[in-house]
Amino acid sequence: MHIHERNAEKKRLSGLMLQSPMKVFAVFGELGRKVFADGALSKKQKELTALAVAVSQNCFD
Repeated sequence: MHIHERNAEKKRLSGLMLQSPMKVFAVFGELGRKVFADGALSKKQKELTALAVAVSQNCFD
């Protein structure tokens, strides 16, 4: 699957999940925004740390 097709499919599925009466998806998204917000560490530092962990654990999308 081409990257543009994959992104379109992820966007479509995200939209469906947001329409669900279950609030888990929306709350999880909000948690991610709060976790990566600037604070004691900058957003950039947090993203680089998350990338390093993902690479070290071979954890990719």
